[in-house]
Amino acid sequence: MSEETKVLTELPAVAQNVFIACKKCGEDRYHKVIAHSTATSAKVQCEVCGSKKTFKLPKPKKPRKKAVRKDGRAGAGGVPSFAALQELLGDKDIFDYKMGHVFDLNASIRHPKFGVGYVVFVAPQRIDVIFEDGMRSLVHNRGN
Repeated sequence: MSEETKVLTELPAVAQNVFIACKKCGEDRYHKVIAHSTATSAKVQCEVCGSKKTFKLPKPKKPRKKAVRKDGRAGAGGVPSFAALQELLGDKDIFDYKMGHVFDLNASIRHPKFGVGYVVFVAPQRIDVIFEDGMRSLVHNRGN
């Protein structure tokens, strides 16, 4: 990995060079480390224009927590897969999807574009349906 693309995890030693953006030059330039200010920051000077600035190490990213929606449902990890639902519910009683129909939980539907799917969540005018290619939110119970 080249020095330009390497993400720094520790400060370079004093008198070493670091390749970062220079605000005055408007370009990525080599900067010489003048002094360490703290354990995660250092004073650096651009080798082209001579401007000085504070360089800080990027903060390590924290692992993302599984999102829980306001309605209490878990993210995509809390929903059974299409294959599991297909094995459990089978292909009997498949209803054609229409916005005006009311669908119940675990109903099998046939959508003209997405194909066969299974209802995994029901709200007053919305259903979440798991299709073979992923989850979709669809409208239902819409009076004409």
